[in-house]
Order: sequence, then C-alpha cells, then structure tokens
Amino acid sequence: MASKDFEIQQLLKAYRKGLISDELFETQMKELGAANGGLDVANVLALRGDASKASAKVLQKTPQSQTMAFTIPANFSNDHENSHKGDQIIYVLDGCAVARVSGKEQEIKAGDLLMIPAGAPHTLARVPLTPLAAAADCGCSE
Repeated sequence: MASKDFEIQQLLKAYRKGLISDELFETQMKELGAANGGLDVANVLALRGDASKASAKVLQKTPQSQTMAFTIPANFSNDHENSHKGDQIIYVLDGCAVARVSGKEQEIKAGDLLMIPAGAPHTLARVPLTPLAAAADCGCSE
C-alpha cells in the first residue's frame, strides 16, 4: 500500500501535467486530507491580532518551514534586525510599513509580497499611522 506522502506527490504530478481536472484534484486532496484528520489550513484573517500591541501567532510548523500571522501597531518603530536560515516571505494583508532588507528600505502596503533572501538582515523599521497585519512563511523552522 502506498504512503499518503507518495499518493499526494503522484496527485500533484498528475495535476501539474494537466492530466486531471481542478475538480478531481480538489476532491482527491480532500479525501487524502480527510483520512489524516484534514489538511492543515489556517485562516490568517481570523488569527491576526487586535492592533493595539505587537502580536504574532505561529499557524503551522514543519521541520522545514513555519507560517505565522502578525500584527504591528501604528506608530511602531524598530531598528533591531534579524535573519533566518531560509528565505522568508511576508504578505501584507492590511496597513503599511517600511521594510529594511540588507540595508535597503522599501515601503510595503496591503497586497504586497516581500521576499527576504536567506541570511539577509531585515526588519520592519517603521509602521506609520495605520497598523500592519501580515502573514509570513519562513523556509526554516526556527
């Protein structure tokens, strides 16, 4: 009998090659997930903070990656930089901020997707008048 991981890999290959329809792919993924208690899906909008203070919540975690939702209040300022072993992706849901990555600053706003390369020093340096709500994926489980 094939393992669940093998079945999912084969299903993904077939889907990517266009051998199965979107509907069949979705149905089979649900069936595979149902046998394992469901797929690991987190609603980022339901889990973000209230914006009165900085907050972060880890949503999912594997040995290779973790996802989180975070909120940063208005008028926040930070010069502390950090880095990660894997690439990090930040998707801005609401608000805006100034991101600093490897010494370069860029305003990010709702709808923007920021890619931070592995090892790059970075911070969300300033959050102006509106709070920032975002989701992030780090390609390492730190």
